[in-house]
Amino acid sequence: MISNGPARTFTREAVEAWLFRLSGNDWEQFIDKNNLKQGRIFYKEGALSSLDIEANQIIVTQKVNREETYSVVEWKEHKPEIRTSCLDDNVGTALATAGLYEIEELVAEIHEEDPLLDKLSQEIDEEAEKQINVEQKQSQKVPDSNEESTDEESLIPLSISLDVSLNKGLTATPYWHVSKDQKDRAYGSNKVNNLENTDRPALMSFVAEAVRQFFIFEKSKGRFRLKDWHQIASFADDTLSRWEDLFSIEFTGEAHLLKHGQRKLSWEIEARNRSDGTMTLRENFKLGSHRLGSDHSKRIAKARNGATFINGHGLVKLDKEQLEDYDWWQRNRGDSKRTNWPRYMLFSLFARKYLNTRPDGKLADWKKEITNIKCEFSKTKFSFLRPYQKEGITKLSSLHKLGCHALLADEMGLGKTIQTLALISANNNQSTPDLVICPASVVPVWIRETKERFPKIKVMVLNKDTQFSNNLDPCLWVASYTQLRRHRHLLDDNQFRYAILDEAQLIKNPKAKITQACLSIQAEHRLALSGTPIENSAIDLWTIFRFLMPGLLGGRKEFENDLSSDPEATALLLRKQVTPFVLRRIKSEVAKELPPKIESELECVLNEEQRKQYKKLVEGAVEEHGKNLQDAMRNAPTHIFSLLTRLRQICCDLSLLPWKENSTTRGIKVDILIEKLSDLHSSGHKVIIFSQFTSFLKILKKEISKNISDIKILELTGSTRDRTIPVETFEKTNGSAVILASLKAAGLGVTLKSADYVFLMDPWWNPAIEEQAIDRAHRLGRTKPTFIYRMIAKGTVEERVRHLQISKKETFQKIIGDMEKPSALAEHFSSLENLIQLTEV
Repeated sequence: MISNGPARTFTREAVEAWLFRLSGNDWEQFIDKNNLKQGRIFYKEGALSSLDIEANQIIVTQKVNREETYSVVEWKEHKPEIRTSCLDDNVGTALATAGLYEIEELVAEIHEEDPLLDKLSQEIDEEAEKQINVEQKQSQKVPDSNEESTDEESLIPLSISLDVSLNKGLTATPYWHVSKDQKDRAYGSNKVNNLENTDRPALMSFVAEAVRQFFIFEKSKGRFRLKDWHQIASFADDTLSRWEDLFSIEFTGEAHLLKHGQRKLSWEIEARNRSDGTMTLRENFKLGSHRLGSDHSKRIAKARNGATFINGHGLVKLDKEQLEDYDWWQRNRGDSKRTNWPRYMLFSLFARKYLNTRPDGKLADWKKEITNIKCEFSKTKFSFLRPYQKEGITKLSSLHKLGCHALLADEMGLGKTIQTLALISANNNQSTPDLVICPASVVPVWIRETKERFPKIKVMVLNKDTQFSNNLDPCLWVASYTQLRRHRHLLDDNQFRYAILDEAQLIKNPKAKITQACLSIQAEHRLALSGTPIENSAIDLWTIFRFLMPGLLGGRKEFENDLSSDPEATALLLRKQVTPFVLRRIKSEVAKELPPKIESELECVLNEEQRKQYKKLVEGAVEEHGKNLQDAMRNAPTHIFSLLTRLRQICCDLSLLPWKENSTTRGIKVDILIEKLSDLHSSGHKVIIFSQFTSFLKILKKEISKNISDIKILELTGSTRDRTIPVETFEKTNGSAVILASLKAAGLGVTLKSADYVFLMDPWWNPAIEEQAIDRAHRLGRTKPTFIYRMIAKGTVEERVRHLQISKKETFQKIIGDMEKPSALAEHFSSLENLIQLTEV
């Protein structure tokens, strides 16, 4: 019978160190065959007394008749080196060999809680007992060389049965297969039988291999299992061929497909047209030209970026280049029960780099119509429209007929209002009202343009006294953003034909109540108007298209992440998605008769008192917040923005500071402006002076009146009740005049085209706001150039602001024609000191 084995002293780390050496090398080749055979007998009989395993050596002890002998095994140059106390070196080597076999068996005990792999070893133990009895009868016979060769043929090799199941994964079952010839040779002859060599060491080698590949031993079944398909795929790619060299592998069922490794699976979305103007989307998976059935989709979706097994095809895995787009699809596909999608989503799907979208014939034709709309000169009853305006109406009308919605992003001053009114008027099929939402300051502009150009359109203005329910007949409702927010509760019960957002960039905050009100409008057609759809970042565009065509630009969070991680690539992708739905013309292209606007900067060097105050604030800020701008913005954002405001006020005039409001020292910008105005007044020119600080405008009014007493001075700020009075007075005045205007109050809905000169007294971070202000003067109808002067305090934060403005114009050009790059202060300036410090000029 088999002994219970030697006493063992070891650590797990020591055993695993030897396991690594033994399983990675064919160590038996370095042992004489006779010694190897005797070592196996020692191992089977349990002839060892003790086994002491250390990381660098093994001490194997045998005690016979109270006489103890030992062998020491060390690992040198990739093979075992043995020294022994036995007088017979062959016995000592056999003793060491038995110790090595014991280590391989010990692996199973460490990695499994079972004392031995009983189920696996039962068969070999029974055969070994039989063999011991046979060997005792024939122990005196010595085989010749030919018989030794036959012994090798009589070895019963270890076989491994591999099987694959979709539910159970990969199983590996070791077994010993004995053929009839082997039985005849083993039991029906007088030769030495070698059934004791049924490769017990090979079993231990396999156990080590299985453990290393993360197989789990199932004792009751006598098999090893690997359930994770990602691990199975790694096994097929990296290990299977080596197992075929080490063991006799039998492939059961479809397990032979593992030999092909992982096959690349391509994925596409099939779009089919519906009669109601929508489409259905269905995902397909293909192996080469073979399309897999829909029953496999769930398995593949569950595997995501890992491998899985498909009956009849083996291991499959999505093309890694498609993984990002596949994850995008899983996040954005919405409710799995959803069956119909807006057709415009084709443009969102087609914009993905590695997503293949295959539309049916009707959808392909529809898409071609969208991309090939020609803004041809169209005949229209409105003779006062310019050619490019007629072309714009054609494009917008065509998009609406095809079920899409548009952004009219013409440069300011090209008549977006008049094109919209013409579009509304030209469409006679009206059973529901139209709705325009605009800033309160622009409401009079819509009323005036409608009455002058399109008198047949009935205009209603939304307010507390006049609401949608007061008039159910077709008309044009004009509502300010504020009034729409106040009357949001009425939107659920009203349907509109056209819903138009003027200055659509005002809904850039998706969480704002006014944005939510605009998104709840129910309308057949939607149109957004904005000469500057981007004010702070390209994210503004996302909200506008959420109003126009929800889902086209994906989820906001993903959109923000893409802009942050790869702004250049995202800008190109964004352009591809929105180009079919954006109409953008600039003055230099379509209004060549319009005189140019000539821009220049007036360098302003701070006077001594301004420099002193500026330097004092900077030093205090750096001392309090440190130099790290990101930390300062994160820890004290209010303080930092307050600091920037104070520094910009110093650049204008010291009297703007609360503690310097009675200062008698005049700012350098005031001196330069008075000098310029004196020359312009004598020549009879009209001038617009913009500033963000209304208190600065008051200072300027006082100084201009004191130094140029006979010049006409007008004001246009947020506190101006009737904006038409100063505007019309300025336009009708003969000779020189000055209008002092706050940047935001006069930036929308105002036409001051009689102005020859525009002064921007203080730069703003957002160049779009300044462009809006400038275009109050540079508009159609002018016959002379418009001169723009920017006053910049050299070596100060204003100079950094101007640099930031310039850098913000690149991405707009890539997407629409003039889109700014998404940026933040901390991304442009290396430190707080770099942003605000006063430099020598």
